[in-house]
Amino acid sequence: MSTPRRSPQPPLLFVGCLLVGWGLGFIHPLSLGLPPAVRLVLGAMLLLLAGIHGGWGLLTFKRMGTTPEPNGVASALLTSGPFRWSRNPLYLGLSLLLVWLGVLLDSAWMLWLTPVLVLLLDRLVIVREEIRLHAQFGQEYLAYTRRVRRWL
Repeated sequence: MSTPRRSPQPPLLFVGCLLVGWGLGFIHPLSLGLPPAVRLVLGAMLLLLAGIHGGWGLLTFKRMGTTPEPNGVASALLTSGPFRWSRNPLYLGLSLLLVWLGVLLDSAWMLWLTPVLVLLLDRLVIVREEIRLHAQFGQEYLAYTRRVRRWL
């Protein structure tokens, strides 16, 4: 197995999608058509979910003493906390943040760019991370991938 190229930084992919969505919304606004009260409640739920996935994931990295840096060398294979249900809770959190901003800003563009963000994270970051983790943790990582889905 060859060493994968360095991954782009996930927050930069998020910001890129956010800026594209904002720019498209500036050029040609597309509303979701949701009443403000619905957007507020839905937005609060989305922000809570994003915070749970991302925050709990970061705390798990810290507790286990390893790095969340996609190009870093992991000192532990995370299989507890949110990593019991998703191999990528931080990326799930970033994706939910983009949906949250789409709802908050009433922007259909942001929602349409969420699958683009997921695809970019999946193809440019996660696939490369998985190669590194497999090389480092071998059969333990393969067993983990059979138990836990990549996203949810």
